[in-house]
Amino acid sequence: MALKTLIQIRRGLEGALGTLAVGELGYCTDTGKLYIGTGTVNKLLVASQSTGDMLKSIYDTNNNGKVDYAQAADTVPWSGVDGKPAVYPPAAHTHEYMPKGPLSWNQLKGV
Repeated sequence: MALKTLIQIRRGLEGALGTLAVGELGYCTDTGKLYIGTGTVNKLLVASQSTGDMLKSIYDTNNNGKVDYAQAADTVPWSGVDGKPAVYPPAAHTHEYMPKGPLSWNQLKGV
């Protein structure tokens, strides 16, 4: 027979949630975010999808206006780039499969 267990989640306004205990879940009724506690900080697990899923707090942790991975890519030396052409700029070439002139929305979607 299955064991029934009640799991309670701390909930309330995000600003009043406080620091969650290790493993404790907290749901923000005003923002739709779900956090888990580490004992010292609350780690964001899930955010409400109403405004998109790219949260500045996750992707721009140093708050400088640039996604952290993009910032790291800016510091890669040219010698560290894999698959680059042997000669730069690459030799002139064309892409026969690309239509000339303006593209329609359906062409861009591949329809």
